Amino acid sequence: MKLSVIVPVYNTEQYLRQCIDSIICQTYKNIEIILVDDGSDDGSGKICDEYAQRFDNIKVVHKRNNGVIAAKQSGVRKAEGEYVGFVDSDDWISEDMYEILIRAAEKEKIDIVSMNGYVICEKTKQYPKEDATMTGTYTDSGSRDALYSKMIYDENMGTRGITPSLGNKIIRKRIFERVVEGTEEGITLGEDAALFYPCCLMAESIKILRGCKYYYRIREESMCHLQGTENFNKIYIFYEYLKRKFQNSDDQYGLVQQLRKYLWYFLSGQMEEIYELEIKKTYLFPYQSVQRGSCIILYGAGRVGKSYYEQIIKSGYCDIAAWVDRRGNIENRRILAPSKIAEFEYSQIVVAVKELNYAMEIISELLELGVEKEKILWTEPLDMALV
Repeated sequence: MKLSVIVPVYNTEQYLRQCIDSIICQTYKNIEIILVDDGSDDGSGKICDEYAQRFDNIKVVHKRNNGVIAAKQSGVRKAEGEYVGFVDSDDWISEDMYEILIRAAEKEKIDIVSMNGYVICEKTKQYPKEDATMTGTYTDSGSRDALYSKMIYDENMGTRGITPSLGNKIIRKRIFERVVEGTEEGITLGEDAALFYPCCLMAESIKILRGCKYYYRIREESMCHLQGTENFNKIYIFYEYLKRKFQNSDDQYGLVQQLRKYLWYFLSGQMEEIYELEIKKTYLFPYQSVQRGSCIILYGAGRVGKSYYEQIIKSGYCDIAAWVDRRGNIENRRILAPSKIAEFEYSQIVVAVKELNYAMEIISELLELGVEKEKILWTEPLDMALV
Protein backbone atom coordinates (compact mmCIF):
# COMPACT_ATOMS: atom_id res chain seq x y z
CA MET A 1 0.00 0.00 0.00
CA LYS A 2 1.59 3.27 -1.11
CA LEU A 3 1.91 6.22 1.28
CA SER A 4 2.52 9.80 0.18
CA VAL A 5 4.31 11.91 2.80
CA ILE A 6 3.94 15.65 2.18
CA VAL A 7 6.40 18.11 3.72
CA PRO A 8 5.49 21.83 3.46
CA VAL A 9 8.80 23.71 3.55
CA TYR A 10 9.37 27.37 4.39
CA ASN A 11 12.73 28.73 5.56
CA THR A 12 13.77 25.75 7.66
CA GLU A 13 17.25 25.26 6.18
CA GLN A 14 18.70 24.51 9.64
CA TYR A 15 16.35 21.58 10.33
CA LEU A 16 15.27 20.31 6.90
CA ARG A 17 17.88 17.58 6.39
CA GLN A 18 17.03 15.93 9.72
CA CYS A 19 13.35 15.98 8.74
CA ILE A 20 13.84 14.45 5.29
CA ASP A 21 16.36 11.88 6.52
CA SER A 22 13.92 10.63 9.16
CA ILE A 23 11.35 9.93 6.42
CA ILE A 24 13.86 8.28 4.09
CA CYS A 25 14.94 5.94 6.92
CA GLN A 26 11.44 4.61 7.60
CA THR A 27 11.16 0.84 8.01
CA TYR A 28 8.06 1.03 5.80
CA LYS A 29 9.47 1.47 2.30
CA ASN A 30 6.49 1.98 -0.04
CA ILE A 31 6.65 5.74 0.45
CA GLU A 32 6.87 8.72 -1.86
CA ILE A 33 8.02 12.03 -0.37
CA ILE A 34 6.65 15.30 -1.74
CA LEU A 35 8.59 18.40 -0.68
CA VAL A 36 6.56 21.58 -1.22
CA ASP A 37 8.86 24.60 -1.16
CA ASP A 38 6.49 27.42 -0.22
CA GLY A 39 8.59 30.29 -1.54
CA SER A 40 11.54 29.87 0.84
CA ASP A 41 14.16 32.61 0.63
CA ASP A 42 16.90 30.73 2.50
CA GLY A 43 18.62 27.56 1.25
CA SER A 44 15.62 25.27 1.80
CA GLY A 45 14.63 25.10 -1.86
CA LYS A 46 18.13 24.00 -2.91
CA ILE A 47 18.13 21.28 -0.25
CA CYS A 48 14.81 19.98 -1.62
CA ASP A 49 16.24 19.83 -5.15
CA GLU A 50 19.37 18.08 -3.90
CA TYR A 51 17.34 15.29 -2.28
CA ALA A 52 15.11 14.92 -5.36
CA GLN A 53 18.21 14.34 -7.49
CA ARG A 54 19.52 11.69 -5.10
CA PHE A 55 16.30 9.73 -4.45
CA ASP A 56 13.81 8.51 -7.06
CA ASN A 57 10.89 8.54 -4.59
CA ILE A 58 11.22 12.27 -3.81
CA LYS A 59 9.31 14.94 -5.72
CA VAL A 60 9.68 18.72 -5.32
CA VAL A 61 7.09 21.43 -5.87
CA HIS A 62 8.30 25.05 -5.91
CA LYS A 63 5.59 27.68 -5.46
CA ARG A 64 5.17 31.25 -4.29
CA ASN A 65 4.55 31.67 -0.59
CA ASN A 66 0.86 31.29 0.17
CA GLY A 67 0.66 29.49 3.49
CA VAL A 68 0.47 25.97 4.88
CA ILE A 69 -2.98 25.05 3.55
CA ALA A 70 -2.09 26.04 -0.02
CA ALA A 71 1.16 24.05 0.30
CA LYS A 72 -0.77 20.96 1.39
CA GLN A 73 -3.19 21.42 -1.49
CA SER A 74 -0.26 21.44 -3.91
CA GLY A 75 1.24 18.36 -2.31
CA VAL A 76 -1.96 16.32 -2.39
CA ARG A 77 -2.43 17.07 -6.08
CA LYS A 78 0.93 15.39 -6.74
CA ALA A 79 0.32 12.47 -4.38
CA GLU A 80 -0.11 8.96 -5.79
CA GLY A 81 -0.52 7.06 -2.53
CA GLU A 82 -3.70 5.57 -1.11
CA TYR A 83 -2.91 7.34 2.16
CA VAL A 84 -1.28 10.69 2.88
CA GLY A 85 0.83 11.74 5.85
CA PHE A 86 2.43 15.06 6.76
CA VAL A 87 5.64 16.10 8.49
CA ASP A 88 6.49 19.72 9.29
CA SER A 89 9.89 20.61 7.90
CA ASP A 90 11.40 21.47 11.30
CA ASP A 91 10.16 18.23 12.93
CA TRP A 92 11.23 14.59 12.57
CA ILE A 93 9.79 11.11 13.12
CA SER A 94 10.82 7.75 14.58
CA GLU A 95 11.93 5.22 11.97
CA ASP A 96 8.96 2.89 12.59
CA MET A 97 6.15 5.46 12.81
CA TYR A 98 4.68 4.85 9.37
CA GLU A 99 5.15 1.08 9.69
CA ILE A 100 2.92 1.17 12.80
CA LEU A 101 0.31 3.46 11.25
CA ILE A 102 0.09 1.63 7.93
CA ARG A 103 -0.13 -1.83 9.50
CA ALA A 104 -2.98 -0.65 11.73
CA ALA A 105 -4.78 0.76 8.68
CA GLU A 106 -4.26 -2.40 6.60
CA LYS A 107 -5.38 -4.79 9.34
CA GLU A 108 -8.85 -3.28 9.76
CA LYS A 109 -9.17 -1.13 6.60
CA ILE A 110 -9.14 2.08 8.66
CA ASP A 111 -9.57 5.50 7.02
CA ILE A 112 -7.65 7.52 9.65
CA VAL A 113 -4.98 6.26 12.06
CA SER A 114 -3.51 8.58 14.68
CA MET A 115 -1.01 8.45 17.52
CA ASN A 116 0.87 10.92 19.73
CA GLY A 117 4.24 12.63 19.78
CA TYR A 118 7.01 14.25 21.79
CA VAL A 119 7.31 18.00 22.21
CA ILE A 120 10.89 19.26 21.95
CA CYS A 121 11.32 22.76 23.35
CA GLU A 122 14.55 24.50 22.48
CA LYS A 123 16.77 24.92 25.55
CA THR A 124 14.53 22.54 27.56
CA LYS A 125 13.91 18.80 27.78
CA GLN A 126 11.58 16.77 25.62
CA TYR A 127 8.31 15.47 27.02
CA PRO A 128 5.56 13.20 25.66
CA LYS A 129 2.36 14.91 24.56
CA GLU A 130 -0.30 12.23 24.98
CA ASP A 131 -3.29 14.56 25.05
CA ALA A 132 -5.69 12.35 23.10
CA THR A 133 -8.30 10.93 25.48
CA MET A 134 -10.29 8.90 22.93
CA THR A 135 -7.83 6.04 22.36
CA GLY A 136 -9.51 3.13 20.58
CA THR A 137 -11.07 1.93 17.32
CA TYR A 138 -14.21 3.54 15.91
CA THR A 139 -15.70 1.60 13.00
CA ASP A 140 -19.48 1.76 13.45
CA SER A 141 -21.96 4.62 13.72
CA GLY A 142 -22.42 4.23 17.47
CA SER A 143 -18.74 4.36 18.31
CA ARG A 144 -18.14 7.22 15.87
CA ASP A 145 -20.97 9.19 17.49
CA ALA A 146 -19.23 8.78 20.86
CA LEU A 147 -15.95 9.94 19.31
CA TYR A 148 -17.46 12.98 17.58
CA SER A 149 -19.12 14.12 20.81
CA LYS A 150 -15.68 14.57 22.41
CA MET A 151 -13.15 14.79 19.61
CA ILE A 152 -12.51 18.56 19.82
CA TYR A 153 -12.97 18.97 23.56
CA ASP A 154 -13.40 16.26 26.18
CA GLU A 155 -15.27 17.98 29.00
CA ASN A 156 -14.35 15.36 31.58
CA MET A 157 -10.62 15.49 30.91
CA GLY A 158 -10.39 19.21 30.13
CA THR A 159 -8.43 18.66 26.92
CA ARG A 160 -8.82 17.54 23.31
CA GLY A 161 -10.34 14.17 22.53
CA ILE A 162 -8.04 13.82 19.52
CA THR A 163 -5.05 16.05 18.93
CA PRO A 164 -5.57 17.66 15.47
CA SER A 165 -1.92 17.76 14.44
CA LEU A 166 -1.54 16.08 11.06
CA GLY A 167 2.06 15.05 11.71
CA ASN A 168 1.25 11.90 13.68
CA LYS A 169 -1.44 10.52 11.35
CA ILE A 170 -2.21 8.88 8.06
CA ILE A 171 -5.46 9.72 6.27
CA ARG A 172 -7.02 8.04 3.26
CA LYS A 173 -6.16 10.33 0.34
CA ARG A 174 -9.65 10.51 -1.18
CA ILE A 175 -10.97 11.91 2.11
CA PHE A 176 -8.20 14.42 2.65
CA GLU A 177 -8.21 15.79 -0.89
CA ARG A 178 -11.96 16.47 -0.70
CA VAL A 179 -11.48 18.40 2.54
CA VAL A 180 -8.33 20.33 1.64
CA GLU A 181 -9.64 21.56 -1.71
CA GLY A 182 -12.55 23.23 0.07
CA THR A 183 -10.52 24.76 2.90
CA GLU A 184 -9.96 28.52 2.98
CA GLU A 185 -6.34 29.49 2.40
CA GLY A 186 -6.81 32.55 4.63
CA ILE A 187 -6.66 30.36 7.76
CA THR A 188 -3.21 30.97 9.25
CA LEU A 189 -3.75 29.69 12.80
CA GLY A 190 -5.22 26.28 13.58
CA GLU A 191 -4.63 25.02 10.04
CA ASP A 192 -4.34 21.36 11.06
CA ALA A 193 -7.56 21.46 13.08
CA ALA A 194 -9.38 23.12 10.17
CA LEU A 195 -8.37 20.15 8.01
CA PHE A 196 -8.39 17.23 10.42
CA TYR A 197 -11.75 17.50 12.19
CA PRO A 198 -13.74 17.72 8.91
CA CYS A 199 -11.80 14.64 7.72
CA CYS A 200 -13.00 12.78 10.83
CA LEU A 201 -16.62 13.59 9.99
CA MET A 202 -16.15 12.08 6.50
CA ALA A 203 -14.34 8.95 7.71
CA GLU A 204 -16.09 5.62 8.17
CA SER A 205 -13.38 4.31 10.49
CA ILE A 206 -10.87 5.92 12.84
CA LYS A 207 -8.21 4.33 15.06
CA ILE A 208 -6.30 6.21 17.77
CA LEU A 209 -3.17 4.49 19.07
CA ARG A 210 -1.17 5.06 22.21
CA GLY A 211 2.51 5.88 21.94
CA CYS A 212 4.71 8.72 20.72
CA LYS A 213 6.61 8.53 17.43
CA TYR A 214 6.53 12.12 16.15
CA TYR A 215 8.89 14.85 17.40
CA TYR A 216 7.44 18.38 17.46
CA ARG A 217 10.11 21.06 17.61
CA ILE A 218 8.95 24.20 19.42
CA ARG A 219 11.23 27.02 18.29
CA GLU A 220 11.61 30.25 20.22
CA GLU A 221 10.53 32.35 17.23
CA SER A 222 7.42 30.19 16.81
CA MET A 223 6.40 30.92 20.39
CA CYS A 224 6.81 34.65 19.78
CA HIS A 225 4.47 34.45 16.78
CA LEU A 226 1.71 33.08 19.05
CA GLN A 227 1.98 36.05 21.41
CA GLY A 228 0.20 39.11 20.10
CA THR A 229 -3.15 40.78 19.65
CA GLU A 230 -3.17 40.02 15.90
CA ASN A 231 -3.82 36.39 16.76
CA PHE A 232 -7.31 37.18 18.02
CA ASN A 233 -8.36 37.97 14.44
CA LYS A 234 -6.72 34.75 13.21
CA ILE A 235 -8.64 32.80 15.85
CA TYR A 236 -11.89 34.45 14.73
CA ILE A 237 -11.27 33.46 11.08
CA PHE A 238 -10.51 29.87 12.18
CA TYR A 239 -13.59 29.73 14.43
CA GLU A 240 -15.99 31.10 11.81
CA TYR A 241 -14.71 28.63 9.21
CA LEU A 242 -15.15 25.56 11.40
CA LYS A 243 -18.49 26.80 12.70
CA ARG A 244 -19.79 26.83 9.12
CA LYS A 245 -18.34 23.37 8.48
CA PHE A 246 -19.99 21.95 11.60
CA GLN A 247 -23.47 23.38 11.11
CA ASN A 248 -24.84 20.14 9.64
CA SER A 249 -23.57 18.01 12.53
CA ASP A 250 -23.77 20.36 15.50
CA ASP A 251 -27.21 19.34 16.77
CA GLN A 252 -26.07 15.76 17.23
CA TYR A 253 -22.48 16.14 18.41
CA GLY A 254 -22.25 19.65 19.88
CA LEU A 255 -19.19 20.39 17.75
CA VAL A 256 -19.52 24.17 17.82
CA GLN A 257 -19.90 24.10 21.59
CA GLN A 258 -16.81 21.87 21.84
CA LEU A 259 -14.93 24.33 19.65
CA ARG A 260 -15.95 27.29 21.81
CA LYS A 261 -14.81 25.57 24.99
CA TYR A 262 -11.50 24.58 23.50
CA LEU A 263 -10.86 28.10 22.15
CA TRP A 264 -11.65 29.59 25.54
CA TYR A 265 -8.70 27.77 27.07
CA PHE A 266 -6.48 28.80 24.18
CA LEU A 267 -7.59 32.42 24.53
CA SER A 268 -7.08 32.30 28.28
CA GLY A 269 -3.43 31.62 27.65
CA GLN A 270 -3.23 34.53 25.22
CA MET A 271 -4.86 36.87 27.76
CA GLU A 272 -2.43 35.76 30.44
CA GLU A 273 0.50 36.46 28.13
CA ILE A 274 -0.63 39.84 26.79
CA TYR A 275 -2.21 41.36 29.90
CA GLU A 276 -0.17 39.50 32.52
CA LEU A 277 -3.29 38.02 34.09
CA GLU A 278 -3.57 34.60 35.66
CA ILE A 279 -6.92 33.13 34.60
CA LYS A 280 -7.96 29.88 36.18
CA LYS A 281 -11.09 27.80 35.92
CA THR A 282 -11.70 25.73 39.01
CA TYR A 283 -14.37 23.32 40.22
CA LEU A 284 -15.42 23.66 43.84
CA PHE A 285 -14.73 20.55 45.91
CA PRO A 286 -17.99 19.19 47.51
CA TYR A 287 -16.99 20.13 51.06
CA GLN A 288 -20.58 19.87 52.32
CA SER A 289 -20.71 16.15 51.44
CA VAL A 290 -17.29 15.11 52.74
CA GLN A 291 -16.48 15.00 56.43
CA ARG A 292 -13.50 17.11 57.51
CA GLY A 293 -10.51 14.95 58.41
CA SER A 294 -11.87 11.87 56.62
CA CYS A 295 -9.84 9.75 54.23
CA ILE A 296 -11.10 9.55 50.62
CA ILE A 297 -10.16 8.12 47.26
CA LEU A 298 -10.32 10.67 44.47
CA TYR A 299 -11.51 9.19 41.15
CA GLY A 300 -10.75 11.31 38.09
CA ALA A 301 -7.58 13.01 36.84
CA GLY A 302 -9.13 15.40 34.35
CA ARG A 303 -9.80 19.10 34.93
CA VAL A 304 -12.33 18.43 37.70
CA GLY A 305 -10.11 15.90 39.45
CA LYS A 306 -7.04 18.12 39.28
CA SER A 307 -9.05 21.03 40.67
CA TYR A 308 -10.37 18.93 43.57
CA TYR A 309 -6.87 17.59 44.25
CA GLU A 310 -5.32 21.08 44.42
CA GLN A 311 -8.02 22.30 46.84
CA ILE A 312 -7.59 19.31 49.15
CA ILE A 313 -3.80 19.65 49.22
CA LYS A 314 -3.93 23.40 49.87
CA SER A 315 -6.70 23.31 52.47
CA GLY A 316 -5.82 20.05 54.23
CA TYR A 317 -9.58 19.51 54.54
CA CYS A 318 -9.31 15.73 54.23
CA ASP A 319 -6.75 13.04 53.42
CA ILE A 320 -6.36 11.34 50.05
CA ALA A 321 -5.72 7.61 50.35
CA ALA A 322 -5.30 7.27 46.59
CA TRP A 323 -5.91 9.16 43.35
CA VAL A 324 -7.24 6.88 40.60
CA ASP A 325 -8.27 7.18 36.98
CA ARG A 326 -8.88 4.86 34.02
CA ARG A 327 -5.75 6.33 32.47
CA GLY A 328 -3.70 5.64 35.61
CA ASN A 329 0.10 5.97 35.34
CA ILE A 330 -0.09 7.53 31.86
CA GLU A 331 0.51 11.17 32.79
CA ASN A 332 1.44 10.96 36.47
CA ARG A 333 2.74 8.01 38.47
CA ARG A 334 0.77 9.20 41.50
CA ILE A 335 -2.43 8.34 39.64
CA LEU A 336 -3.35 4.67 39.93
CA ALA A 337 -5.66 2.34 38.02
CA PRO A 338 -9.11 1.73 39.60
CA SER A 339 -8.17 -1.92 40.17
CA LYS A 340 -5.88 -0.74 42.99
CA ILE A 341 -8.78 0.63 45.09
CA ALA A 342 -9.12 -2.58 47.12
CA GLU A 343 -5.61 -2.05 48.53
CA PHE A 344 -6.65 1.10 50.46
CA GLU A 345 -8.80 2.02 53.43
CA TYR A 346 -11.18 4.94 52.85
CA SER A 347 -14.50 6.40 53.95
CA GLN A 348 -15.65 7.65 50.52
CA ILE A 349 -14.76 7.62 46.85
CA VAL A 350 -15.29 11.09 45.38
CA VAL A 351 -16.00 10.84 41.64
CA ALA A 352 -14.51 13.94 40.02
CA VAL A 353 -16.01 14.21 36.53
CA LYS A 354 -18.35 16.78 35.03
CA GLU A 355 -20.86 14.82 32.97
CA LEU A 356 -23.63 12.75 34.57
CA ASN A 357 -23.41 9.94 31.99
CA TYR A 358 -19.69 9.52 32.55
CA ALA A 359 -20.19 9.59 36.31
CA MET A 360 -22.79 6.81 36.04
CA GLU A 361 -20.32 4.69 34.02
CA ILE A 362 -17.72 5.12 36.76
CA ILE A 363 -20.21 4.33 39.51
CA SER A 364 -21.20 1.10 37.72
CA GLU A 365 -17.53 0.20 37.38
CA LEU A 366 -16.94 0.82 41.10
CA LEU A 367 -19.90 -1.35 42.07
CA GLU A 368 -18.51 -4.16 39.92
CA LEU A 369 -15.22 -3.78 41.80
CA GLY A 370 -17.09 -4.42 45.04
CA VAL A 371 -17.27 -0.85 46.34
CA GLU A 372 -20.26 -0.20 48.60
CA LYS A 373 -22.78 2.13 46.97
CA GLU A 374 -23.02 4.28 50.13
CA LYS A 375 -19.31 5.09 49.85
CA ILE A 376 -19.55 6.54 46.33
CA LEU A 377 -20.09 10.31 46.00
CA TRP A 378 -20.74 12.31 42.85
CA THR A 379 -22.22 15.79 42.74
CA GLU A 380 -22.38 17.99 39.66
CA PRO A 381 -19.21 20.12 39.78
CA LEU A 382 -19.69 23.85 40.32
CA ASP A 383 -17.26 25.73 38.08
CA MET A 384 -15.81 29.16 38.72
CA ALA A 385 -13.45 31.31 36.63
CA LEU A 386 -10.83 33.01 38.79
CA VAL A 387 -8.56 35.93 37.84
